[in-house]
Amino acid sequence: MFKTKAMKKIFLSLSLIMTVATASFANDARDPDPEVKEVFKKEFPGAQSVVWSEQDGFYKATFILANHRTIAYFDRYYELVGCVRDIFYDQLPITVMKAIDKKFPTASFSEVREITNDDGTSYLLKIEEGSKKYKVKVTSEGSFTEITKVNK
Repeated sequence: MFKTKAMKKIFLSLSLIMTVATASFANDARDPDPEVKEVFKKEFPGAQSVVWSEQDGFYKATFILANHRTIAYFDRYYELVGCVRDIFYDQLPITVMKAIDKKFPTASFSEVREITNDDGTSYLLKIEEGSKKYKVKVTSEGSFTEITKVNK
């Protein structure tokens, strides 16, 4: 079991590095309004490798905070409307881990994301169990709100 968790951490770390590197080159690096940059600095002091872009009418900041790839979305009024953060499986709340382990006892994970917005905090995971892959969304209380089978 230790090897599996260590391999998951290595895989996720490498994925994080590749994602940030790709985002640095592939993103539309249009400089946002200075006001949104000021709000960002207040919300996320210590953020590193910040890359700005626009997506669906929102300002999108992709950055590293506490060694985790994070994405913050700001509206046209420069207000933070939500964040997505890549995390490791063992950083999930216990209630979420228990719910996932109960429903998917032999699963491995290729992606674990924490989503925070006006609706609260939820978790999005890409799970592989045997020959099946799933995209799963779980509330912080451990309730499944989405289980979608994904084709390989």
